[in-house]
Amino acid sequence: MLDQLEKFLKNKYTIFSLVGVVILIIALNVFSYFKTEKNEAEFLRFVEINDAFASDIESAKLSNELNLDFENFGYELISKSVLAKKALEEENFELALSFYGELYSSLKDSGIDSGTKQVLQEQFLENILRLTMQLELYESGIEYIEESNLNSVRFFELAGDFYKYYENYEIANKWYGKAIDSDITDAQKNLIRLKLSN
Repeated sequence: MLDQLEKFLKNKYTIFSLVGVVILIIALNVFSYFKTEKNEAEFLRFVEINDAFASDIESAKLSNELNLDFENFGYELISKSVLAKKALEEENFELALSFYGELYSSLKDSGIDSGTKQVLQEQFLENILRLTMQLELYESGIEYIEESNLNSVRFFELAGDFYKYYENYEIANKWYGKAIDSDITDAQKNLIRLKLSN
């Protein structure tokens, strides 16, 4: 039995296999270490960026000075959302629209849970459409509506609001009709009916 074990251990394939396993274990540990270090560095940068947002520095200056691109999509999503909100508060609507548009587009390719993704897309699209109304960017708003694959009452009503704002009452009523035909309460339907134009 010991002879067979000795033979097995002296076999060059066994030695190569054992060396390979050891190298693999070392490589995985090194990779894990660097990944942990990288995640920690990215988190610290995220904290610094959020501290900068709390300052009195204007959003436009912050957007030029800070690198808001992260490997962790969650950090990027939060940072850009906060900066977009800061831009809105400062009435820098162009910058806010730029960030919301970027976030809306990047959500499509993200690995976020589909339910969460839809809620975020609805929120960002609402901000986008309200900003296109504020900035009188009719064509841009239409593009967002037409490219959207959202299928929710909130989106239908928002699209109706957009077209009503631009006095395109026929199309607005179609969108409101989609919202009314959805599975919602009678009270919600009545509120949407109040928006219909004759």
